[in-house]
Amino acid sequence: MMRSSDIAKFKQQIIEAANTLVSSGVMSLSQHGNISARVTGTDTFLLTAGGSLVDVQPENIALFQLDGTLIDGAAEPTGAEIVDMHGIVYRLRSDMGGAVHTHSPAATSFAVASQAIPLIYEAQARFNMTDGVPIAAYGPRGSKESVDNIAKAIEAHPNIGGVLLENHGVLTFGASAPLAARANLIIEESAILGLNASVIGEAKPIPAHMIVYTQQRRDQFSSAGVQRAN
Repeated sequence: MMRSSDIAKFKQQIIEAANTLVSSGVMSLSQHGNISARVTGTDTFLLTAGGSLVDVQPENIALFQLDGTLIDGAAEPTGAEIVDMHGIVYRLRSDMGGAVHTHSPAATSFAVASQAIPLIYEAQARFNMTDGVPIAAYGPRGSKESVDNIAKAIEAHPNIGGVLLENHGVLTFGASAPLAARANLIIEESAILGLNASVIGEAKPIPAHMIVYTQQRRDQFSSAGVQRAN
């Protein structure tokens, strides 16, 4: 059963994610993008209804079934066009509770060059993005071709936090909308570092044998909790 309090909670998570993205400076000049959140325990998700992520309000967020059927609210053409792009994430990954699509400049530079972002930045390993950021082959915005290509990329790479949409942008996901926004930040940082490294040489991928070690140290200190002086 869907409660109004649940809807309000997930709408607030979307707004939090939007504010994080806009304030961090990872958005393109247009500030265009969209954010969704799965409503836990249901086959529905919430999605920003318009194109801009500036000043998103609860009334600007619509409710859809996973198959893309609009249940509540209204969706502008720019929002309705990409519903299936978000729905496919939830249909394929039951562990995902949020998705973010932006045209973050550095990540989109890799996308228009049709180059995946390898595992070059420690944050990628610490946040379980050990398969890097793969390319989803181009298809017109929100089209069946585009969604099918996103599905192929997700299915082929289980350890990712997002995919690059060839000639378009980036789609990230996480256990919640705010965590999907964090994935966007990490991927944009990775792209910036990769581009900067290419000026002075070449980005060096993290060696495979060090990935597990990196995650073990993360888990070791996380489980120990806050350390306090005696």
